Amino acid sequence: MEDSLPRSIYLMCLTTAGGVPLFTRSKGIVKQLAFAEIGMLYGVQMFAQNHDVELQSTTTDSRVIWKVFWDSITLIVVVDDDDSEDCHYLNLLQNIFNAMVFFVGLDSLENIKNVERLRKDLKCCYAVVDSLLNDCEFLGGLTNSVDVSLFPDSNLLQDPLEVFVNSAGSTHGCIHSNGLLVCATNKWWTLTGFELNLLATFIRTLPENTASDVPIYLPDASPKIPHRLLSIHLLSGLVVSVLCGPSPSLDAVKSQLVEACWLPHMEPMRACLNMGTKSISSSFAIEQGVIGFLFINYVQKKCLSTVQFAPTAAIPASKLPSYERRLELLSCFYRNTVGTIFPLVKQDVEPETEVSIPFTHTPKETYICGPDYKAYAIDDKPYQLFVLFASNVPQYAIRSLSQKQMSNLKKEKMFSTDKKGS
Repeated sequence: MEDSLPRSIYLMCLTTAGGVPLFTRSKGIVKQLAFAEIGMLYGVQMFAQNHDVELQSTTTDSRVIWKVFWDSITLIVVVDDDDSEDCHYLNLLQNIFNAMVFFVGLDSLENIKNVERLRKDLKCCYAVVDSLLNDCEFLGGLTNSVDVSLFPDSNLLQDPLEVFVNSAGSTHGCIHSNGLLVCATNKWWTLTGFELNLLATFIRTLPENTASDVPIYLPDASPKIPHRLLSIHLLSGLVVSVLCGPSPSLDAVKSQLVEACWLPHMEPMRACLNMGTKSISSSFAIEQGVIGFLFINYVQKKCLSTVQFAPTAAIPASKLPSYERRLELLSCFYRNTVGTIFPLVKQDVEPETEVSIPFTHTPKETYICGPDYKAYAIDDKPYQLFVLFASNVPQYAIRSLSQKQMSNLKKEKMFSTDKKGS
């Protein structure tokens, strides 16, 4: 797991019928592929398809993964091989196709009438696609859930959110602070994990201190009929969003609803922003030696992750890997565990390929130790927890510490079974 996180990704989007490139995107230091090379990758996939063989992936110096959607769009990704299962890259391609649907609708992709027009229309999805390729801080795309924040006073924002959303004639609304979902209406949580993450990713790409009114398609709930997504920065970094119909107008919402609903609640709004990009408050109970964790509730479609820990007397700087290293380790630990040791969790919408694990039983816990870290994972459906520890934490202690951390997280109201706000 030391060097197994992919450092570079090259994505190609082609028409399935003729292999015409629609766009390419990349992450890291990647050599631009020539048109002939792209054509070769497309040709290999078409050769297999014409012989009734589904080509999913192949590995040489790099790994190549193919995915065809609706017999119309072919996505190909070339990555540094990291020994993780194909399911994670198929999931990435599913998210990227969903991003395309999100902006242009399924009809435009299923029945391509004008390639040049489609190529032009798809430019609006580049920012979201790039975020899906590059995001290491937000793990919702990896886990098919939405990254949440444990703001202690989220209930002080829940009530004005309900009033605001109802006044806009909607039942679907939420608040994001620095990219993390703080609270949402009950109906917002009825969206699929793919949709929740896609909406959050798009909201993170919006320019600060702006208001927007964008027609979007929900890839699972409404792939052919657009909705309006109104997003308004209440403060720099704090965004309220509403899914609504033709009315009210953005101007009406800004002039009639924003001040009336939100001005009396400036104090909790500022307190929420003061958490910065941290997903947990300073009062949250962290077990000794923990330097990062990823906690997922697959039924609620929520994930909570953090690696923002400062050196302490128990964990001096010499025992604390860099922030970037911790992000890499946490993401990599998840990818090398799920699909190999833990089975791929069944979602409300999931990749077509199910991954079977090479065991006669279903493991519930696993661990790994590296030169500058230890890691422990627990699968306790519908929860999964992945914990990073400093290297000086005794190996015999990481199981009990992980179990205590799991218990602490289950008690948080964000992960409670109450209907309101969950």
